[in-house]
Amino acid sequence: MTHDYQEVIGNFMRTVLTILFFVGLYQSSWACCAIDDRTLTEMLFQGNPGTIFTCKVLTFSTPLTYPDHIISSSSDGSIDGTATVEIVTVYFGKVDTNVVTLRAGNYMTIGNTYLIYTDGSGRIFSFGGICDKWSKQITDKPTTNNELLILKQFSDIFKNKTGGQFTFTNSKNIVIAKGQFRKGIAIKTWQHFYDNGIIKTEFDLTKNITSQFASNGFIKSKNTINKNVGIYEQYSDKVSGQLSYKFIEIEMEKEMIMECSEYFNNGKLKNIASFVYINNKSTSTGKKGDYKEFYENGNLKLQGQYQTDKRVGLWKWYHENGEFNREFDYKDGTDEQ
Repeated sequence: MTHDYQEVIGNFMRTVLTILFFVGLYQSSWACCAIDDRTLTEMLFQGNPGTIFTCKVLTFSTPLTYPDHIISSSSDGSIDGTATVEIVTVYFGKVDTNVVTLRAGNYMTIGNTYLIYTDGSGRIFSFGGICDKWSKQITDKPTTNNELLILKQFSDIFKNKTGGQFTFTNSKNIVIAKGQFRKGIAIKTWQHFYDNGIIKTEFDLTKNITSQFASNGFIKSKNTINKNVGIYEQYSDKVSGQLSYKFIEIEMEKEMIMECSEYFNNGKLKNIASFVYINNKSTSTGKKGDYKEFYENGNLKLQGQYQTDKRVGLWKWYHENGEFNREFDYKDGTDEQ
């Protein structure tokens, strides 16, 4: 009994870790900036990219620590700089004046022009540091010119509430996004591509389905949201279209129910379990309800019921050939497991 229980707990922990990782990616408010791999068009097409503008640096300074006069920096490698800049073009967001202050996490050269991606509005903004992969000095490189062109295209669409079918290309004239707008709102299906033209993400805005793809064209994940029900599917990176994990999430007023399925490398179901989260917090009551685990050939390995992460009632084990092995009655779950 002990070996089987440890095996189930091991599967449980692996599944929980996968859930935390996967759901964390899905909910951008939880996600670390290091795993935000969106392309420029992915960031722009729904019209909420934050504040984006170009500016010319008028002044720039950094504080010096006493007595060594070393420029201060933070643990993420950014500096504590302050710049006064003159706004050239505002693509997105609200900037109150022509001259604003930047709390700069990167060095800036007086007289040069920069493209800034930031949040907020007004006359004081912050940028730079390890999480800022977009802000940059403007050069005459084809990639930078193309980025400015795409920013203007999207900015004009939203400002003018333009409609129609649009295609966007990179500096090598490879399609990197295509989709449709109606009065400045993205509608129907949008596709975004890697710089080599392979599909990266597909947004079905009608059905609220998001599909992500690897650079080899294999589907990585598929998320479907319908009111209070979310279905999250994660796929194998070795076999195209082969499901690895599937999570069904149902949000109630005070709790969230999640059904988790894990699959073998051959695509057959490995185990299925349910979890309950109270008050929508990470603290969980654990597994609850039916639990089933399978052999790689598809035959049932064990089945039973969980109540707040404890086995209850009658549990049954089976041999790999499908024949009955043994059973045990855990009753109300208070006995040693």
